[in-house]
Amino acid sequence: MTVVITLLLSFCFFALIIWALMHMHTPRFRMDREQFVRGLEDVIAGQADDNEWRILTGYPMRHDPELERLRLECLAIEETEYTGGSPHLFTRAGIERLRAVREQLLPQDNDKTDNTKEL
Repeated sequence: MTVVITLLLSFCFFALIIWALMHMHTPRFRMDREQFVRGLEDVIAGQADDNEWRILTGYPMRHDPELERLRLECLAIEETEYTGGSPHLFTRAGIERLRAVREQLLPQDNDKTDNTKEL
């Protein structure tokens, strides 16, 4: 009888563990636009190392298609302009291209036009 109870309790215990593992969610890392801009600015200023660059570009941005497009653009820049040196990880041309990516993320100031000329 003790063996049956032990086997039943063991089965219930392992079933509970398996059920819990099936319903657990892995933590998600989400980078927002401000964090991405700060990371780009660090790379441009020569204050980021290779690890920071990998964190910046290594995770897909499925939650923001525009940010994902810019991340992929950064990876394309990496293919041709990455040096891995210190303090700057990129060539001058690469840094300029990263600045252009950063500019796409910064809020645009809409110049107010004077509509009185049209009247």
